Amino acid sequence: MIRRVRLYTAAVPMAAAFDHATRSRRAAESLLVEVELDGVRGWGEGAPRGYVTGETLDSAARAIENCDPAALAERIDWQTFDLAVASVAALPPGGLADGPSAAAAMEIALLDAVCRHFGRPLADVLRVLDPPDRVLRNGPTHVSLVIHLTQDVASVLDALPPDTVAALRHVKVKVADPSDAVLRLARARERLPRETAVSLDANGAWSITDTERIAGELAGAAWVEEPLPPRSWTELARLRQATGLPVMLDESCTGPGDLRTAATTGAASHVNVRLSKCGGFLAAARLALRADALGLGCQLGVHVAEVGPLWAAGRALATAWGLWRTVEAGRADEWFPTPLTRPAFAADRSLYRVEPLAGPGTGVEPSVELLRHTRRLATWEPRGAWREAA
Repeated sequence: MIRRVRLYTAAVPMAAAFDHATRSRRAAESLLVEVELDGVRGWGEGAPRGYVTGETLDSAARAIENCDPAALAERIDWQTFDLAVASVAALPPGGLADGPSAAAAMEIALLDAVCRHFGRPLADVLRVLDPPDRVLRNGPTHVSLVIHLTQDVASVLDALPPDTVAALRHVKVKVADPSDAVLRLARARERLPRETAVSLDANGAWSITDTERIAGELAGAAWVEEPLPPRSWTELARLRQATGLPVMLDESCTGPGDLRTAATTGAASHVNVRLSKCGGFLAAARLALRADALGLGCQLGVHVAEVGPLWAAGRALATAWGLWRTVEAGRADEWFPTPLTRPAFAADRSLYRVEPLAGPGTGVEPSVELLRHTRRLATWEPRGAWREAA
């Protein structure tokens, strides 16, 4: 049933840099996988980030080339949509590729192809997880405004029309220096309605001493995202017990093992779920359901500069389920003035809201502009091994 698999890397310059406390990004670096079935093609994407999962673009690409699409195809029951999806969902950890970003690229491409083959939207895949009725929704969802580290909080918010400020449900403020974080939080709180949640994202740059010192001044924050270096379980538990500070884990939570540790130690009140770092569409959805069952709040996040299949798959999850405390949509329209997908990325910046994408599959395909910035690494076809591109 799988006729061909192609592996690409994509490197696309960004129109503007994105900076946070520990990194600066000026170009997209993604892994793309194209899965061809009978008459349809599905596209997947992974965003390897060494500081999150330890993967690089090269290591994730090698992980894809080490997988065997023929063995994968044999494990899938192609008779119906539900059976095909159930087969993919039943694959063991590592059954698609070794490493979360590589697995995400393969899984999203395969699910996109399956959905296109049967004429179904990607959101229908989620039924295999049998989510509780209380999390189900189908329609537009509000998304976060993210204020970069290099942006002045007051200037960003003062430039918004009053109706937009009133529509904001969540504002994430990137921070570095702990004392400056207190000021940035105060400037946001002064300008936003009381019901608008404001969070701070330190990207693991603070020490336990500095965080404890300012914790009392962060009462206006809905949570602080990754305040300490990743997986500082003992210190995070101590921080929360001593101060009551709500803490969201991002780099510290990439899978079920991290989630279990966070819950048992009391290290977090929230988790940031991102498809690439969690291993794909279904893996991220499973992690969110488990976190919700444990009483932890969930943010559906994005990696900076996702080029297409990742943000589109995230959009499907965002608009199909309502368990999210907030959703990040990304800023592909700002970073890539020439659209990287057909249809182009779209978000309502007046109401900070996004609409579901029309299917089948993720609802998007690479544009000529994206393909211009890709390099084919290898191709797999039945009765053969992976062949390096000429």
